[in-house]
Amino acid sequence: MFAHRIEATIPQNGRLYLDALPFTMGDKVEIIILKQPTSIYNKKNISFAQAAKKFQACIKKAPADLSTNPDYFKGFGE
Repeated sequence: MFAHRIEATIPQNGRLYLDALPFTMGDKVEIIILKQPTSIYNKKNISFAQAAKKFQACIKKAPADLSTNPDYFKGFGE
């Protein structure tokens, strides 16, 4: 099954024209129209680092890295 996806905005007249589709004249196709949630377009895109910023320094008394924990290296290089 070959799928082709496009995004479109319904015009004032309510008519949506599909043009230049990658199908041959006479092919039987199935058309499904899904309404996109409006929140997708209204949200500002932010990076993972920006989203995780509020969690910086929230863990107290943790080692800077695992190399300071002798149990972590137990058996290493044997």
